Amino acid sequence: MTLVPRFIRPVAILCFASTAGAQDTVENYIREYPNQEQVRMMNAWLQENEKGAFQFTGLVEPTDATVVTPQATVDYGYNWFSVSDGPAIIQTPRYERFFSVSIFDMKHNVPGVFVNPEKPILLRRPDQPAPEGDFHEVVMETDQGIAFTRMVVVDNMDEVRALSREIVMDGGKGDMTRNVQRFSLEIEERALNIFEAIVPLVDTDKLFGQVSGDVGELHLAAGVFQGQLGTPSHVVRYGLLVTDNDGQFFNGTDTYVLTVPAGIVHDYGYYSITIYGTDNKLLIPNELNRYDRTTYSSEPNPDGTYTVTLSPDGSGTNGIPTRKPFYAVLRAYVPVSGADLTVSVEKQ
Repeated sequence: MTLVPRFIRPVAILCFASTAGAQDTVENYIREYPNQEQVRMMNAWLQENEKGAFQFTGLVEPTDATVVTPQATVDYGYNWFSVSDGPAIIQTPRYERFFSVSIFDMKHNVPGVFVNPEKPILLRRPDQPAPEGDFHEVVMETDQGIAFTRMVVVDNMDEVRALSREIVMDGGKGDMTRNVQRFSLEIEERALNIFEAIVPLVDTDKLFGQVSGDVGELHLAAGVFQGQLGTPSHVVRYGLLVTDNDGQFFNGTDTYVLTVPAGIVHDYGYYSITIYGTDNKLLIPNELNRYDRTTYSSEPNPDGTYTVTLSPDGSGTNGIPTRKPFYAVLRAYVPVSGADLTVSVEKQ
């Protein structure tokens, strides 16, 4: 049974590298897959947006397929940039709730993640001298990359939108061309089948790293397959939930009661449970427009745990509507080191 099925969209690519027979292997596809997916997303974004400039999503809707497995009560900011012609600097505002800036390169390394940054963020290649000033500094492995922001929305979209206008980049308008290797359909199919098989088995704390080599190539590819723009475990930890305590896969007709453990995040972090359709890895439409529960939108139990109910109509304590076969993702932002993220799932 497919747990997290493939969702393959058309790939728009600026430049393909030629493929010799010896290069057309599953091993090379696994190695290339993160770059392939980053380029696909980058080029789709550049069709409607300007390089080196932030664009913000507002609250993500179920019809938004920009990125799979999005969070619901978060205002995302995207800025695909290039430092091929010199460093770039990101200016940010202060926000009392969770706000982060993540920097990704085209290999899906995450060389910098800053929660409520206190200084401007400097992006540069190793051979580029740093300008004078006090910065959070990020040294890029590739010319191109994405600056990706998350700002939690707690019934305060007007405030969030005003603050987002203060998130700006100076520079970042270099060459956006990025090569992608071409593979045969047979090799692609074999590799994607491997990703499907191992996603439920991989250690979610070892999917993403800061520099090349931090995590294994297969783990990184499986992480990107599960959902792009994932973050290293010291900033966020993930828990993939696909079955109840009896090992039965989630469906859209039964009701499930989850217990999220206490003490898994620091005071300036937060938890979220978000559900996605197994058919497309996107938010599931419902009349309540409710797709997740977080620290900000759920009431804790006296012992600090959180009860979250997943039911067809969204009823129950801290309920989320399901409607169809689904899976859930627990995210613990600014996690407590060593905390047990095990979620109990009882079918009612």
